[in-house]
Amino acid sequence: MNKSKIIEEKLNLINWCESLKNLTDEIWFAAFKEGSWGIADVISHFISWDRFLLENRIPFIIRSEEYPPIKVDVETINAEAYRYARSGRSRVELINEFIAIRKHLVSQIDTIPDERFQNHMNIGSSNETLADYFKELIEHDKRHMNQINTLIEEMIP
Repeated sequence: MNKSKIIEEKLNLINWCESLKNLTDEIWFAAFKEGSWGIADVISHFISWDRFLLENRIPFIIRSEEYPPIKVDVETINAEAYRYARSGRSRVELINEFIAIRKHLVSQIDTIPDERFQNHMNIGSSNETLADYFKELIEHDKRHMNQINTLIEEMIP
């Protein structure tokens, strides 16, 4: 996957997310299954992880530096995203916040020279190209998008 395709895919989620502004609160907060997240939680999850990338990954990628050793507590980040989604923010506010942070993320990705996307880098315990790293993030976005689309299809006859 090249840089332009990565940027295109990251921006596609923004366009899709805009369509969620018209959902009812019943659908917005409905759980995918008993005891699981709903759409609001996933959008907040996107915000949390985009923010994580902007603070803990992108600056180092831009400067061609190794990531500093940090403990990534996935459960805590996800729990905070859940609480944030249910903190009283409206659907439109949460979606607009996601759109703003995703656009900022894309603008930062765009500053990375094209050729660097084929360079290998250490990410945690793995060594992969920057293109593969972003491809995994895009696949993650798409899994959640499909999960949300399925819920919407089930709830809107």
